Amino acid sequence: MRILFKSVLILDSTSPYFQQKVDLLVENGIWKEIAQAISSSADRVVDCDQLSWYPSVIDLRVHHTLPGGEFKEDWNSLKKAALRGGVLDMALLPTGNPVPQQAEAIQYIFQQSAEVNFYPIAPLTLDNKGENFTDLYDLHQAGAQWFSHGAASLQNVDLMVKCLQYLQTLPVTLISRPNTDGLSLYGQIHEGLQSTLMGLKGIPVLAETLSIKRDLDLLRYVQGYHFGHGSAGFKLHFSCLSSRESVQLIRQAKKEGLPVSSDVAIHQLIFTEDDLADFDTNKKVNPPFRTQDDQEALWEGLLDGSIDAIVSDHHPVEVELKEIEFDQASFGVIGLETMLPALLQAAQQRNITSVDAWIHHGPAKLLGLASSQIKVGEFAKGILVENKKLEYQESLIQSNSKNSAFLHHTFDHQIVGVINASQYIQF
Repeated sequence: MRILFKSVLILDSTSPYFQQKVDLLVENGIWKEIAQAISSSADRVVDCDQLSWYPSVIDLRVHHTLPGGEFKEDWNSLKKAALRGGVLDMALLPTGNPVPQQAEAIQYIFQQSAEVNFYPIAPLTLDNKGENFTDLYDLHQAGAQWFSHGAASLQNVDLMVKCLQYLQTLPVTLISRPNTDGLSLYGQIHEGLQSTLMGLKGIPVLAETLSIKRDLDLLRYVQGYHFGHGSAGFKLHFSCLSSRESVQLIRQAKKEGLPVSSDVAIHQLIFTEDDLADFDTNKKVNPPFRTQDDQEALWEGLLDGSIDAIVSDHHPVEVELKEIEFDQASFGVIGLETMLPALLQAAQQRNITSVDAWIHHGPAKLLGLASSQIKVGEFAKGILVENKKLEYQESLIQSNSKNSAFLHHTFDHQIVGVINASQYIQF
């Protein structure tokens, strides 16, 4: 199968063709020819004169609902939502019911990969209860490279330090979603002006930063006593940063030389606490939207490398747990389909010309994947985007769940096609 893409604008900042219009010829999933003009024959010709090419999205944080949550998201809807958002690789949190905590369960998730590649994150403790360890080594041998306490933070300090001590001997990543349960308990939104005006219990920034400080101190302790058994490939990854102080803590830890990385959810870069004044439960997330100053710090962290990646934090929630009173509604938003359009729009408003480091190259490095390259002989993988306004409606959502924070939002960019090897899917 030969596919010829005519006159496409390359917006992969690592490519020698960056910001140039070229023709791309794919044969059997491999870049066959790249030139200003290609006259070779092809089985399919795609006119890309008004389209831009981006590397595919690699999403490091997707809440997995399987098994047990098929009504929220099944394998088919997960794949469709991912493809519609240009997400061709994703890391799945161990949040199914039952929790995928056996080697066979990890291998099963890998086996579901087809148009989209799935990378299972293994649980640290049985059933994510924070009581007894899973068989960490067996899960790693089964292919797990990332470990987490479900979607939450491991509160037990003794267990956390033991996880660090054990996993630091392996080339793996331990995820910390920083939160101090005792400080965030019953909280609904950011502790600040809006929580006061709305009469809701707030979640203080301290709940996040205290957890980061704890885990960094534990990491320093463990790194200081590894007695030569530490793996150079080990990393502690802080997920879903939301505040200025959190970014500063990670920035300092990196300067110190600690093996840390971090990410931010796309919705934190778009919304602030002021966007909750209408009590829209689809914008109820944890960590909560914080202040404009915090949001500015998140962008600064991306630009200076303190934050390595942007994630969707895709979290399907059934309608019965969203269309109720705000303080009773569940946390979480879906985001696979809107992550890239939202990022492109926000970056354009800030005059940021390149975003691929945060949605592809950075995540690829963290997951240990090879970045996609537009180069003859390399595997063909990427997204075609059109600069065209589109109002995001519920009818467009591919996910089984409809809890999007972007409902009725007008985007300036549309994903019109994805290519993965010899398969080109046009929307």
